[in-house]
Amino acid sequence: MVLPRSLILAAVAAAAGLALVVAPAGAHVQVRPAQAAPGDPVLWTVLVPNERDVATTRVELAIPTGVLPFAYEPLPGWTRRVTKNDDQSTRSVVWSGRLEPEEVLATQFLATTPDAEGPISWKAIQTYADGQKVRWIGGPDTEEPAAVTQISATAPRENAGGEGGGATAEASPAAASGGSGDDDGGDGLAIAALIVGGTALLMSAAALLSARRNTA
Repeated sequence: MVLPRSLILAAVAAAAGLALVVAPAGAHVQVRPAQAAPGDPVLWTVLVPNERDVATTRVELAIPTGVLPFAYEPLPGWTRRVTKNDDQSTRSVVWSGRLEPEEVLATQFLATTPDAEGPISWKAIQTYADGQKVRWIGGPDTEEPAAVTQISATAPRENAGGEGGGATAEASPAAASGGSGDDDGGDGLAIAALIVGGTALLMSAAALLSARRNTA
């Protein structure tokens, strides 16, 4: 039995459409959080999935202008190299190691965000053991997009690492209770003076009473 050509074409088209539906979306290098406050020390997480059947051996992350890294998580089995600009700001961070197929690299670092609001782009290059490089540097609608973080004053502040913030109310228990340390100290001395004075008065009264009894 010979099927009509139109029926064969329809079946092929339907199969292709089904393949497009069930095919998994390509994962890419991500940097979190996706939103952060201006001028805020933030804990950043870098996620690098290995999409190929070849090991990933190198990941280079370009640091956006105005972002100031100051501490990095140690990553067992990987080495880290930091490159600098002429003004000594961080240009990029390079991790070298081995990430096997179907594995994901996750590492963190602390960095302060820019003071200005707006999007910042995290461009990355992922290098495989066979020499192939995937450049995650494109726009959001491209096949190889760079991760983006929106710097916004409406984002909650993290103060990660305790780098920011001002003085805290830890000077004295009196401050924590809403009172003044000096006032509480004065009250304590006054109470102690009253106790000592009262004790002396009672002792004097007892001595006077004893002397009168002896005289009688």
